[in-house]
Amino acid sequence: MLLILLCFHTFTWVASQAPPPPQNVQVEKGQLTWTPGEPDVTYTVNYRRFNSDKWEALPACIQTPFHSCNISAIGPRDTNDSPENSCVTLRVRAERRGLRSEGVNACSRYGDVCTPPLSILTRPGSLTVFLNDDHELAKEHANNAKHRIYFGREGESPLQKYEDTIDSRTIEDLEEGQRYCVQVAYTVHGDLVEPRSCIQCEVIPASEHVNRTPMIVGLLVGSVVLAIIILTLGYLGFFQTEKIKRCLEPHKYEIPPNLFRGEFEVRAFTPIVERYDDLQISHGNYEPRSALSPPAAAS
Repeated sequence: MLLILLCFHTFTWVASQAPPPPQNVQVEKGQLTWTPGEPDVTYTVNYRRFNSDKWEALPACIQTPFHSCNISAIGPRDTNDSPENSCVTLRVRAERRGLRSEGVNACSRYGDVCTPPLSILTRPGSLTVFLNDDHELAKEHANNAKHRIYFGREGESPLQKYEDTIDSRTIEDLEEGQRYCVQVAYTVHGDLVEPRSCIQCEVIPASEHVNRTPMIVGLLVGSVVLAIIILTLGYLGFFQTEKIKRCLEPHKYEIPPNLFRGEFEVRAFTPIVERYDDLQISHGNYEPRSALSPPAAAS
């Protein structure tokens, strides 16, 4: 019993020393990328062909310190030109001092021959997964090519298989305010084609219980006021036209006649020759002389 406990403790310790798995493993247009977990870690890429259980290592990406790998060297399995034969499942492991992390399968964010494009729309209580039924696998296999929807609440790992369908689907009776996640993959005759789409998560919005009474009352009041304005303008336009014209005509102002003629008449004045006396000094005496009288002749 003690030996079993010791072995279990040793296994747990060794497992705890393994590096964390890589994150955000994605493949796009022949390039595989991921986010590293810790420094001093190498990565190994494995792949598995469609409808096969055998994993193979990609020679160019064995214990590589880089965070990307060119997978264009992986060719089709045979000369069969069926599109699914060019599809492979990709997996990345982290390694450090002989210890390996769990493998993380790659996903594809954008649609291609092997991965369906994914678009979702949320409404109160429901989520719609939009799927395109006109793709390469459908052209080759008709209704035997379908979409497999994986669905669950955020945090559930892995997501559970929900339904195999040809076209879009709406998932009902969802909890409002809860975040749900969706992932989609192709299937051919029930066999899974990978890589899958990357997981998308959205919050289910709450229903809008809006009290519309104030809005309705406001609309009614506004309608009544507008009607009153229109009726008033109509009344003035049809029955008070002449009064309005008279009010708008310019006022002719006439200067009134002079009511106070006597006080404001302009009078003409005749100049009067002023008389003044001139003084004549004679032997020390002052003798006044009229300015109007001619001067006396000298004796």
